[in-house]
Amino acid sequence: MAEGRFDAVLRAVAGRGGGDAELYVARTRTRRYEAREGRLDGIFFSDTLALGLRLFRGGRMGFSYGFRGDEADLSRMVEEALFCADASDPDDAYGLPDAGGAHPAVALFDPTCEAVTEEEKGQFARTLESMTLALDPRMKRVRSASVHETVGSVEIRNSRGTFGARRDSRCTGWVDGVAEEGAEGQTGYGFGFARSFRGLAAEAIAGEAAERALRMLGAARPASGEYRAVLENVAAAELLEVVVPSLLASQVAKGKSMFAGRVGEQVAAGCVTIADDPLDPLGSGAEPFDGEGTASRRTDLISGGALRGFLADAFWGRKLGTGTTGACRRPGPKAPPTVGISNLRIAPGDVPLAGLCEAAGDGILLTEFLGIHTADPVSGDFSVGASGIRITGGRLAGPLHGFAVSGNVLGLLRAVTAVGSDFRWFGNVGAPSLLVRGIAVGGD
Repeated sequence: MAEGRFDAVLRAVAGRGGGDAELYVARTRTRRYEAREGRLDGIFFSDTLALGLRLFRGGRMGFSYGFRGDEADLSRMVEEALFCADASDPDDAYGLPDAGGAHPAVALFDPTCEAVTEEEKGQFARTLESMTLALDPRMKRVRSASVHETVGSVEIRNSRGTFGARRDSRCTGWVDGVAEEGAEGQTGYGFGFARSFRGLAAEAIAGEAAERALRMLGAARPASGEYRAVLENVAAAELLEVVVPSLLASQVAKGKSMFAGRVGEQVAAGCVTIADDPLDPLGSGAEPFDGEGTASRRTDLISGGALRGFLADAFWGRKLGTGTTGACRRPGPKAPPTVGISNLRIAPGDVPLAGLCEAAGDGILLTEFLGIHTADPVSGDFSVGASGIRITGGRLAGPLHGFAVSGNVLGLLRAVTAVGSDFRWFGNVGAPSLLVRGIAVGGD
């Protein structure tokens, strides 16, 4: 962002009655390559410039956005933001964040991503497909194989002197394969994330997709009952996503959090620690500053099973009296920033997955929840479909599907008896596998 662009905003605001201003500018270059049946099936290019403007005056806030950034665009944005501010209800919590510390250094940009040719990226997508099919004769089809690369930059300035700039690169490889045996078909996916195309491993991604599909062939329904269960890391991450809204100060203030009024209480087993960590570049939500320029920092939310606090931006931090935790996020160019997670994670333990299964004895390795997002966000109650693998005598014994699981999200977190060492990021949510005392299963 040229400094002159922000100076133009300040002049326009001063000429229209004054106020505090914040200008956020994001440039994004996106490339996606999709392969099917041995050829490139789709190539998608996108280069965008998006600007977000917030203005504060008289205890009111106005927001506007633009996609050009020239003088006429900025003038229109100022007019619209001031109109919105003057028409809104006042609230003492509105305003720019207080001045914070220096922004930490986080390695988010790998310059080698710019040295990879378009042909190499397309070939990688085709390789993902061919490798997946070649791993086993029962791998019959690939629904999709793709490579997605995003390179972007962000700059933010406000009238209190806050300035932040960052560059980031993100590369994701994905393949969705189908294994067939007789009349049965099972699907499995594999993915990889890196800050550069060179960091993606096609063999590992294809192998994961094939393993997930093949291990479910011959699946049967379990008998109904209460089972000891191991939540595989992906299922544990799905469970963690249900908890996200309850950890936001906005939901707490609105009475829509299952954790409201419980700071200091034990809300999970003592072996469970949950934190938001924007400083880990292996998570896709890493950033050195948040959506309003506050320096990023790790925030412990549940430590040793006890609730420590919530994520807040400047507005909701003032509402709750906690101050900001650097948790302001930008959901998109057309929406004002709001509180949210960066990289939310359950801390790993020291027990391998095989050790968790051995400790379970007889039970189920839950590999996937089907529709866990439908869990009640306030009570935490859920009843959803699931798939998994039977555990017999501490060893994996055979695939299971066509059953339901029910319970309560907090009940499961309190029932955790051991935490795995197999931590993995799934986008900006990460978890290891978890052993829980029991879960209700509805099957035959």
